[in-house]
Amino acid sequence: MGFDSHRKILLSFACFIAGVFLISGTFLTKAASGGQGLTISPPISEFTIKPGESVTKDIKLTNPTDKVITVTPKVMDFKAKGESGEPAFYDASVEDSRYSLSKWVTFTQTEIALTPQQVVDFKYSINAPSSAEPGGHYGVVFFATDQSVLQENSSNVTLNSMVGSLLLVKVPGDITENAALDSFSADQFIYLSGSPKIDTLVRNLGNIHFKPEGEITIKNMLGSESGKLTVNGEGGNVLPDSARKFENIWKDGKFHLGLYTAKVHLTYGGSGKTLDGSLTFIIIPWWILIIKLVVLAAIIALIIWLLIRRRRKKKAAKNMPQPPQNPPGKIILR
Repeated sequence: MGFDSHRKILLSFACFIAGVFLISGTFLTKAASGGQGLTISPPISEFTIKPGESVTKDIKLTNPTDKVITVTPKVMDFKAKGESGEPAFYDASVEDSRYSLSKWVTFTQTEIALTPQQVVDFKYSINAPSSAEPGGHYGVVFFATDQSVLQENSSNVTLNSMVGSLLLVKVPGDITENAALDSFSADQFIYLSGSPKIDTLVRNLGNIHFKPEGEITIKNMLGSESGKLTVNGEGGNVLPDSARKFENIWKDGKFHLGLYTAKVHLTYGGSGKTLDGSLTFIIIPWWILIIKLVVLAAIIALIIWLLIRRRRKKKAAKNMPQPPQNPPGKIILR
């Protein structure tokens, strides 16, 4: 195989390495949409009610449009849906639950007409029975602008035509606050950019909701702190018999390279119980990989070139004419 053939092989090899690492990328986009019409306040209410106690609360309804809006109130129960914190709504008659609240909620108005720009305080009452089970109870007061929506099955609630105020009620007594850190993980182990996504999955093993709070501390391989992330900065609740995932992205615009350790420390509940976890990941910016690959390709090319040169020198040495040898039996004096 000649020098030109070796050079072609070397060039093809270098192009292959560069192509493998340059032709990659994933782009994720997310979209969100919102509705128009009736607005309510507050969207979430949390309070404590003792067994046998009754309380009356307000929900502020606002008609921001230039038309008359007629709304119908409806009360339902809710529980956690998946790990995102999204609520799943259901009727107490469909799925009775120890955490149900809807049977305790009453209101006198069955229909409300709001004139343009009108603001109304809608009153509702919560009547906790004397036998109310200690722990959390969860309901929602919906306001539907389409009467037909209220006739649908609870699993097909059309939220585009309804707005609701979530009610999280605590009944004192034999309260159990207990949680577990199901997982603390990064979506990758090796990152080609400095934007690791870290998920913290907290499971509620008790009978009352809580808001886990804490931080993720990230340190480099020398033990120096490189960054901090706040977990559950929005104050999301974890409901009983459910797990909730809290997502964090470490993106501070700084240069990061090497092995990193992330540790999470959370507190939850009235007694300040703690949850801890740790993980490791590696950040190697893609351009550093390309530089290393170019250097590696150059070293390989140099080695191949030296081997070819050495082979050509040996071949040339073999083809050189040899000096005449002395005839046997004769000694030549000089």
